[in-house]
Amino acid sequence: MPRIPEETIQQVLAATDIVALVGRSVKLRKAGTNYLGLCPFHNERTPSFNVSPSRGTYHCFGCGAGGSAIRFVMEHDGMSFIEAVKRLADAAGIRVEEEVWDANAEAEAKQRSLLLRANREAAEWFHLLLMKHKLAAPARDYLKSRGINAEMAKRWQMGYAPQSTTFYREWMAQKKLPERVMVDAGIFVQPVEDDHGQIGRAYARWRHRLMFPIRNDNGDVIAFSGRILDKDQKGGKYVNSPETPVFTKSRVLFGFDRSKRFISKADQAIICEGQIDMIMVFEAGLQNVVAGQGTAFTELHAKMLKRVCNEVVLCYDSDNAGREATEKAFRILSPQGINVRVAALPQGEDPDSLIRKDGPDALRTIVSDAPEFLEHQIRLLRGSAKGNSMVERVRMAEQVASAISIFTGVAQRVAAVNKVAKLLEITEEQLNGMVKKAAAEQKADAKKPEGKNGTANVADEARKLLASQHKTAVLLCQMALNDAEVLHWLREADCEDMLREVPGTELLALLARSRYNPLDDTSQLVFMTGLERHEEAAFAKLQAQPRPPGGLDDAKQALYTLEIARLQNLIQSTQAKLRQAGLSEAEMERLQQQVVELTAQRKEYLDRMKGNPNSPPP
Repeated sequence: MPRIPEETIQQVLAATDIVALVGRSVKLRKAGTNYLGLCPFHNERTPSFNVSPSRGTYHCFGCGAGGSAIRFVMEHDGMSFIEAVKRLADAAGIRVEEEVWDANAEAEAKQRSLLLRANREAAEWFHLLLMKHKLAAPARDYLKSRGINAEMAKRWQMGYAPQSTTFYREWMAQKKLPERVMVDAGIFVQPVEDDHGQIGRAYARWRHRLMFPIRNDNGDVIAFSGRILDKDQKGGKYVNSPETPVFTKSRVLFGFDRSKRFISKADQAIICEGQIDMIMVFEAGLQNVVAGQGTAFTELHAKMLKRVCNEVVLCYDSDNAGREATEKAFRILSPQGINVRVAALPQGEDPDSLIRKDGPDALRTIVSDAPEFLEHQIRLLRGSAKGNSMVERVRMAEQVASAISIFTGVAQRVAAVNKVAKLLEITEEQLNGMVKKAAAEQKADAKKPEGKNGTANVADEARKLLASQHKTAVLLCQMALNDAEVLHWLREADCEDMLREVPGTELLALLARSRYNPLDDTSQLVFMTGLERHEEAAFAKLQAQPRPPGGLDDAKQALYTLEIARLQNLIQSTQAKLRQAGLSEAEMERLQQQVVELTAQRKEYLDRMKGNPNSPPP
């Protein structure tokens, strides 16, 4: 087993400030003589991670993790004892000499050291080529077009990967780097066996690309991301290193080594999609910024950020892919107790283009004014809505309810329901019901295996559509499907307001506005053919059910019930407006008068229904 003299270990521990060491990864606050923070070794919402500067130790009262500065480095960074002592010793300027060395530990440590050396040497070489070599002229031209000067390229050690693998080999020979190490580091690619069992010679992963070194929390180069320079180049726009013993994509955020102290100070992280966006935002003065690695945002990324901040501003592109990435990131960040806001960039802009076009202050203002995710989602939905009817607002609420349902904290969910209900002018009771339903559906979907084809999905969508319909609207729809007199009367009735404003009347509206004729088989087929697949399946299910009893008088009573529902929704919506702060006296008087008039109309319909004991409940 490896052994370091006890005197050296004591010297290293005495020279290490454990608060500063832990504080680079965990946001700490002073609590008496100690410091508290969220444990980096398990997921928690209330800080139970305690650091004692007087004892030089840490302890988590939640999961039991604890020990000295050496143990923290071992557990947090995945290092062996020897590696941890050496890292702390290097930081303190202390020389370490091992008395005994284990063969397996030596081999593992040697491999990590070689991989880190290969990455470090490659980063320096790529950078030298970018700055000096004529082959890198296209890369320099590209950087210039993006507003990146030589000083910025130096600060981020950007580089250029040459086209020729032979060029690589000449450099490798000079640096005495074996091909096996280059393959293990992911800089070279080893071809697979061909049909004859032969394996070709390894070749360079990146050729004629702009290179960005990826670093761990300590600033060591552990991987690369290479960007194309010509539009017709083969391969992806960005090609990242594969996972290696020193690089795991799900654990690394680009630029985190530089920005984490700014993130901790601001208690906020700005997240961009790509390396250039991150660099340009950082250079523009918003230094609490990171970027992903071209892969999906992960739970590990969220936990990394939660250790140093409580809020994230998503600053993704304004296209469809950016919007999808925003929602996915929200669903990963929120369960960690992180408040998520969205910087809505102008259409067609990314952070880099916005800075170059309108300057850093434009982005700073957008980030500062970024709404919380739910408010952002409502703004997007309003932008694509057909109006502000109750039907449209309920439809928006159903989509937002899915996002609210992922909140695990009771206070967080109550606050979200309260805010969204006011924004959409619906009752909290309505929205709470939608949230519970969305949570149940998500739980059921998580347990359900993937279907083998689209048939099951269509049937499921049809079931959901029918379940979302107002029961009285479904009854009236069934009557109209089977009775030409009822359908003709429905089309003549003045019910457009009801069909627009009462949630759950979508199927009834499709039928009322169609040319469907219960007496004409051809018109029935034409009507069904023009529907979406799940709508067609829903109508087919209604037609397969027994014809409901009753005639035209019963249909009228059903319509009265729906009108009462429409008026009740309008009353609740108006009352919600009345509860808003800052209303003028004239506006309050107008809204109160509106409530009185709507209540009177509702009473008229209730009186019409009193004479019919078979009327459906309003």
